[in-house]
Amino acid sequence: MKKKIGIVTDSATGFSLQEAKNYPELTIIPLTIIDEDKVYDDNIDITNDGIYQALIVNGHFLKTSQTNREKVREYWEAALKKYDEILFLPIAQAASGQYDSAAILQREPEFKDRVTVYETGAASVPLKAMVLIALHLANQNKNLKEIIKALYQFRLNYECFLTPTTLSYLARGGRMPSSLSSVANFLKLKAIISCKEKIKSYKIKRTMNNAIKEMLETIIERTKNAFQQTLYVINAWCDKELLDKAIAKAQELGFKKIKVEPLCNILQTHTGDNTIGFAVVPNKYNIEV
Repeated sequence: MKKKIGIVTDSATGFSLQEAKNYPELTIIPLTIIDEDKVYDDNIDITNDGIYQALIVNGHFLKTSQTNREKVREYWEAALKKYDEILFLPIAQAASGQYDSAAILQREPEFKDRVTVYETGAASVPLKAMVLIALHLANQNKNLKEIIKALYQFRLNYECFLTPTTLSYLARGGRMPSSLSSVANFLKLKAIISCKEKIKSYKIKRTMNNAIKEMLETIIERTKNAFQQTLYVINAWCDKELLDKAIAKAQELGFKKIKVEPLCNILQTHTGDNTIGFAVVPNKYNIEV
């Protein structure tokens, strides 16, 4: 008899509380957001609006952190009461200590041979897609090896880019060299950030218009049948003018299926407001985010 597999992820997927209700079989572990002396569970104790108020309106320096290991243990134990084994799909190892901490926890006797921690190399829209693919396959009674093989194939094909209006938030959180941030902000340059496997600077452009065009053209170049894919416009507290500009350029270049998707709270905390991005998540299962 095949083992019943449960899918567990964390809040870097960007599922809203309302969306999560559509997947009652999915377990979502909250990452941690720290506002001065207050510690919050992402999307439970503090919402996207609350983060915006603290970070942008009040100018607080917010930090993010992996989930406390004991809390991860509690979520895993609850999931294992319903499933024979679970597959944990956390935020990319390069973006957080969540994977490393979970990899240690899975070696404990109660979890050995019952919990598999997979390094997703993803966050936000691509991670959300990976979780939905895994959930789809688990519901089809695919085994763990089959699910992981599908996720590996997915990782080869997705694309995701972000361009913040300012690099100050990334530099303040240690995610970007302060020297690069200072020069780019002074010259009003726009840095394109590649969000695949690692969060890293991809290219520097003189204007946001050029950055938007570069991100879209790179996706077209790298994606097979790009215009048949859904293009996700990633919105991190963008004003209407910037969002409309991004959508218009995508339509001008030939994209037909366009959906606006918010950036997950954890990454928005590091990129700040008016960050725009794009992602495509090709997969043979026709899974839409």
